[in-house]
Amino acid sequence: MKADQGKNSSQEFNRRKFIRTGAAGLAGLAALGLGGQAQASADEHSGEGFGGLFAGKVVLITGATSGIGEAAAREFAREGARVFFCGRRTERGEAVEREIRAAGGEATFMRADVRLEEEVKAFTDGCVQAYGRIDIAFNNAGIEGPRGGFEEISTGGTMGYDDLMQTNVNGVMYCMRHQIPYMREQGSGVIVNVGSMLSHRGSAAFGAYAASKHAVIGLTRSAAAANARHGIRVLSLSPGGTRTELLRRFVGGSLDNIGANSPMGRIAEPEEVARVMMSMCLAQNLFLNGDDIKADGASSA
Repeated sequence: MKADQGKNSSQEFNRRKFIRTGAAGLAGLAALGLGGQAQASADEHSGEGFGGLFAGKVVLITGATSGIGEAAAREFAREGARVFFCGRRTERGEAVEREIRAAGGEATFMRADVRLEEEVKAFTDGCVQAYGRIDIAFNNAGIEGPRGGFEEISTGGTMGYDDLMQTNVNGVMYCMRHQIPYMREQGSGVIVNVGSMLSHRGSAAFGAYAASKHAVIGLTRSAAAANARHGIRVLSLSPGGTRTELLRRFVGGSLDNIGANSPMGRIAEPEEVARVMMSMCLAQNLFLNGDDIKADGASSA
């Protein structure tokens, strides 16, 4: 028992160390002239200070009350951004806002459901009213939908096929439809839509989810082609297995053994995936546009 406890403690220490050093890597990019003012200390990026990599930027995030979206809200705020984020869980969203502000960051939560275009519009307008612009939009909100083959899955109800497409596909389209006019007016902006490793292959158990995430790639590429001349970059991020509530629902239980057979021997932490996304948004990456970036720890290599 003591040996197991020691092993778990060691694993947790290594996980936290990896998160700290990953944040320090962003500071290293800044030190090379890839954005913002660099702070060399890794401790500052572990929650005790702000490196300012995205100082003054306004970042809009959907689905930020858990998982990768929540991690992105915290990491952007830690790097000096003003974060405007939404989710459907008001109590949780307000708690995340308080925690970011208590740590010295700037964040505002507004409840919004991406399945409803009028709420997406109000959320987008609210960001501009609060902070004056939108520099980065991270369209992260999504659900896993029904499990099973197409002959057996439900179409109606919560988590049915229709709900899945309304959230994962229509939600992304609604977001871009209301974000892009503001960015065109500014003459700049970065949009990152969340895909999945299932954006690139099929799944016997989660075919509906795979279809929705294939659609995200198509929306991303089309929006990039239409808006590149307006100074807007549109990208997608395809995470592999990540320690989130969504993955836990996918597997139906513990995540402890998930990823053991992957090239890195583990799944990603939400903060690690958030930092990949943040690196995509750096101002010097002007020719990174219309692309999908995989963050899967070589699982698809």
